[in-house]
Amino acid sequence: MNLSKISKRLLNSVSALGLNKQKIFVSTNNFFNTKLFLEKYKYKYCAYRFANCFCLLADFFDISILSDNEDVKYIFDSPIVKFCKEENKFVNLHNLTNGKFLGQNQTICFIDTGIYPHLDFILPKNRIIKFIDLVNHRLTPYDDNGHGTFVAGVACSAGVVNKSNIGFSPRANMIVIKALNSEGNSDSNLILDAMQWVYENCKVYNISVVCMSFGADFASKFDPLSHGAEALWKRGITIVAAAGNSGPNEQTIKSPGNNPYIITVGGLDKQNLAVAPFSSRGPTMYGHKPDLIAPAVNLTSCNNGLPFYCEMSGTSVATPIVAGICADVKSRYPKLNNIAIKKLILSNCTKLTGNVDNEGAGYINFGKFSDIKVPNSVQF
Repeated sequence: MNLSKISKRLLNSVSALGLNKQKIFVSTNNFFNTKLFLEKYKYKYCAYRFANCFCLLADFFDISILSDNEDVKYIFDSPIVKFCKEENKFVNLHNLTNGKFLGQNQTICFIDTGIYPHLDFILPKNRIIKFIDLVNHRLTPYDDNGHGTFVAGVACSAGVVNKSNIGFSPRANMIVIKALNSEGNSDSNLILDAMQWVYENCKVYNISVVCMSFGADFASKFDPLSHGAEALWKRGITIVAAAGNSGPNEQTIKSPGNNPYIITVGGLDKQNLAVAPFSSRGPTMYGHKPDLIAPAVNLTSCNNGLPFYCEMSGTSVATPIVAGICADVKSRYPKLNNIAIKKLILSNCTKLTGNVDNEGAGYINFGKFSDIKVPNSVQF
């Protein structure tokens, strides 16, 4: 057994596994050689070519064999993914947006608990252009938790029922992949299934932004969620992820928000003009995070039933604010790539204290976005 290839967390439990199998991820240097190896020894696996990893059930003996394979880079357990929601009470978005954030001709993909066909999404036309259920395999849109509907509403509500609840990209189309269950949790492999679908279908559906209001404990530098998000970013998609709700302790940024490429959003307590206490802090092993903070306390958005709106807080609700603005910027300036969009958004932030591991570039300044201009330094 090559212990250097096994994560510390898995190593702590592997000796006690015996013949009992648990879900593991295998990161590889050679995808096809590792695939042949798994098939030769009749392992049942899920393959994630875009992230160069496999997911399978393995016991102590299996892990030992895999760790000795020269093509295997690293082996780690499967972290549980949770949405980044806080249990508090809150107010609506009407004072955050000036109605100029439209997002027309853009598609935002939400990987979440699903979506309820709220009037703000389906009138005057249905903007839910694709729904995929990886949990219960149902065919029509639903949300058995409400988190996904709320998140989508922050970004994409058209304010049909109440104009004060218009989102930041009210003309953007939506693709929703239900990968989190009714409790707001998911196995990492379902999130990777969702990411892989986006990777393979982004051009077909014109997906320009992916909103990930969830997070998991960081497994290792080979973390599959982080690598998956990075693969989508390098595919040309703007990825926006929640920092997590494990603050105020340092080094609590969740995966995939710890990835240096993507846009990671922490939480702002707008009333007190301070970083929300629950917002996760950096640094990460890659450097400073989050990238910025956005309102995360006292928000109201779409409900998965009656009443039409409900209240929620957390970095989950800050993330779609930024995702919606990314779609709007892309709509106005379609030649901007995701690197330029990130640079532009961070350049339109205002610092609170200057502590980059708490607030990144600062809080997103909505006043600046009302008449946003693209400087030459971020032109595509």
